[in-house]
Amino acid sequence: YDVFGEETLDKLTLKSMGQAGSGQWMDDPSFTFQMLGLSSVQDSAAEAISKHSNYADYYISTLLNDQTTADNAAAAQATTILTVHINAIHKLWEGFIDCTMVQKGYNPEEDQTGKIDPKRKYDEFVALYVGAGQVLGPTWEGYLLYALAQAASKKFDTVDENGESLVNKEIRGLYEWVQRILSEEDYCKRDESISELWTINNRIIAKMNLSMMQMLIDSMHDENHFYLVPIYARAIIPQLSQCRTSIQRKLKSYLLDKEYEREDFSRILPLLQQSYDCLGFTCEQVGAYSSDKVAECGDYTENHPMAGFVPKVDVQTISKVDLDMHAIRQLLKFPTGDDNIIPQMYYKHGRAAVINEDKYAYDVQSLQEMARSSIVEQWSPYYSDYVSYHGQEFYADTVIMNEFKRNAGTDTQQDALLLSWMQLGVVTEYLMGLLGSADQMCEGSTDEDPTKWWDAFAATYIGSLEGIDLGGSDQTIDGFMLWNVANRRAVSFDTQNDDYYADINNEMLELLFAGQAQLLRNDCNNFAKTVSRALHLMVIPLIQSVIWYAIKNEGLIASSNDDGLVIGEVAAKSVLPIVNKFDPNAARIIERNMIRSDDNFVPVVDGPQAVANAFYLVLDEIGWGCDYVGHADGVEACQLESATGPRNNGSSKQGAVTILALLANTIFWGYSAWLS
Repeated sequence: YDVFGEETLDKLTLKSMGQAGSGQWMDDPSFTFQMLGLSSVQDSAAEAISKHSNYADYYISTLLNDQTTADNAAAAQATTILTVHINAIHKLWEGFIDCTMVQKGYNPEEDQTGKIDPKRKYDEFVALYVGAGQVLGPTWEGYLLYALAQAASKKFDTVDENGESLVNKEIRGLYEWVQRILSEEDYCKRDESISELWTINNRIIAKMNLSMMQMLIDSMHDENHFYLVPIYARAIIPQLSQCRTSIQRKLKSYLLDKEYEREDFSRILPLLQQSYDCLGFTCEQVGAYSSDKVAECGDYTENHPMAGFVPKVDVQTISKVDLDMHAIRQLLKFPTGDDNIIPQMYYKHGRAAVINEDKYAYDVQSLQEMARSSIVEQWSPYYSDYVSYHGQEFYADTVIMNEFKRNAGTDTQQDALLLSWMQLGVVTEYLMGLLGSADQMCEGSTDEDPTKWWDAFAATYIGSLEGIDLGGSDQTIDGFMLWNVANRRAVSFDTQNDDYYADINNEMLELLFAGQAQLLRNDCNNFAKTVSRALHLMVIPLIQSVIWYAIKNEGLIASSNDDGLVIGEVAAKSVLPIVNKFDPNAARIIERNMIRSDDNFVPVVDGPQAVANAFYLVLDEIGWGCDYVGHADGVEACQLESATGPRNNGSSKQGAVTILALLANTIFWGYSAWLS
């Protein structure tokens, strides 16, 4: 059969399988991560596909053409490690995509061409994984991925009492789960079926990558297997493009960009171990290599640090939602299918933040669940302000889902809109809900421990990509949550501390530890004050972002395809409900300059200083003032412009009115405060 399911007279060859991804696997996230991980930073999506889509065939053909005994042996093993491995994974994603087509109304029973047939695709996965020559114990001899997993598990002592690889045992169980789903009368019609298959695919792929990781470690340690290092490295290192960027780039430099050197082992191993969690497996599941040659690493504990903060309860898994946002960002760099289906699945169902690992009650925290969370609705202090301003509940989710369904190809503004709404909209409102929940729990509204919600706020504010060191990652390419936004804005606004991370984040760490201490002694009065300060401190990076994009967008035209127009608008909408609550006049100024309202919109018509000035009263109301905002490119936060008014349009009268309005509001609020 060809890639469209049509029968041909040709036999399936390893060479054709090694070339199969060329331009045809757009809905295969594993293949996309492979392309990203093999390419250079400056490569476009088209360049990455052009250079690397035939990576397996090119590498194996090179080995065979060298015509040495060692290279021929490596080529034979590379067919399984590179070619069969990625093709087997692709069958999983084909089966999943076919299932989404069935949900849309396609009937595979009536189609004799077999172009869309989820049952067959999943069976083809098993055929490629196990092979025709595989035998069971005690020898477990075979040639494909099942046999490879057996060999890997034997080296790391991760087999069951019968000698079967735990990886193979779990994959067999997961495939049986797929069979049950696809044997239902209305298979693939229910949302639950799609969600379950999405989860199963990710779990199977995690197990397959676990075996590759074990064999990479073996090949790096055993000098007789050094010739296999570049092969296993090509199978697993590119997949880390969905993980912490700085680590993936370091590992690429050690294992793909140059020949492996044994003296680098001690530097490479910790970097690999730091990546286990992102790929979906643990130190315990990897095991110890040859009992004592490479010890089993330590898994995360409940007080695993995040950027210097030490939680009291286990919230590590909650912090990993940033991995899903990072994956979406990576996937959107490449063309995707209808409705951006794979990035949309990451948003709707999640992959990384596993809440419950029970075999059949497997539960993952997703970004959409955060966007529509009941804790936001019930406990966020600003919930009603957001609903009132946007005119509906869960506005961010509505915008994101509508945008996913708008197929815009590789439109970077669409990518910017989706990602900025997740980062600045969904996360911000969820954080407010977590803070409100912690406050309510402390006051005794339920029997739940408020520390869980407080530490969950910290985990969601910081994220997993920052690492454990004080201040977070020293590479701003790593993070995705508000901690990262604050650090990036601190560089622009000159608000870094002596350790080169944001003053805001340093203050947040102090508040986080103070909150823990207050909860420990049940000091709910002071804890409520700490909650309020943390809530309003996290608004500062949003305000900085609005001002920053006002600076960047000045002079652009409304039809510009610059990403800054979109990000600036989303940043403004993420904070405008709060601005509007305290100062409606200031909200109108921000809207006029940052929100694309109609065809006559002129970006930053009043100039960036007018936008900065509009936050003057709000900063005073939320209790942080101007110092944490700082200054950028000559724009000072809260420094009211001179009476000559804003630039552009020559509207000095409008500028005078703006300043008078701000001054009048200042007098009013100051008088009100004096009366109280």
